[in-house]
Amino acid sequence: MLKSFLVACVFFLSTSVFSQAPAAMESEDFLEKCRAQLLGNCWVKLEGNMNHRDPDGKRSRPIKIKCAAQLIPNKITFKATAAGKQSFKVENIFGQKHDTKILENTLQADNGFDKVGIKPTDLSLAFMYWDYIKEFKGENLGLLRTKCRVFLLANPDGKDFVKVWLSEKYLGPLQVDWLKGIKQEDQAKPAQTLVFSDFAEKNKVWVPLESKIINSKGELQIRFKEVDAAFSSKVPEDLYKTED
Repeated sequence: MLKSFLVACVFFLSTSVFSQAPAAMESEDFLEKCRAQLLGNCWVKLEGNMNHRDPDGKRSRPIKIKCAAQLIPNKITFKATAAGKQSFKVENIFGQKHDTKILENTLQADNGFDKVGIKPTDLSLAFMYWDYIKEFKGENLGLLRTKCRVFLLANPDGKDFVKVWLSEKYLGPLQVDWLKGIKQEDQAKPAQTLVFSDFAEKNKVWVPLESKIINSKGELQIRFKEVDAAFSSKVPEDLYKTED
């Protein structure tokens, strides 16, 4: 039985039967297994709000967000729209050759993503395909003490790094720390932390309902109220119609 869990400017988890237990797999084999589960001819569309609180505790007015993504082997096409009109669409190609193409960018200065201190691409999970650097000691994450394997990954451009907690059960990310540099891997405070806290199933696809991002601009809660998804190589005609 296969379950796939998607998270879109996203995150997607899945379970399957292994010939070898995830905890016993070699580091790069386990990472590749997680990556393979993310690209399974799926699409997802999400709509909700970004709720922000600055470091002083002041809350801002909610900002509408819509995300849409298509995932096929070795490629993610992802679009995020803030406030109903400011959009960013990108295509990430993986495999032997990495390539990133910006397909659309209507973001203006001080757009909705800037106001809450994130990049639209932070929600796309493209970091899952960054270069493997090393694996840390495993940890149990959250109130449920979910067993995770922990990896350090590097953007092929050599400028950005993430520390990712991957669930042994769901084979997907539960927490991500953005690091200012590779030497920061053992420091206590990352530049940004993303945590997934609630999920739902739509047409056998698991999607994130709620996540939290903490960075220098405060705390951001992203809550999706409307979700649609399916396992299919054919996507709806209006998948990327995310503007109002």
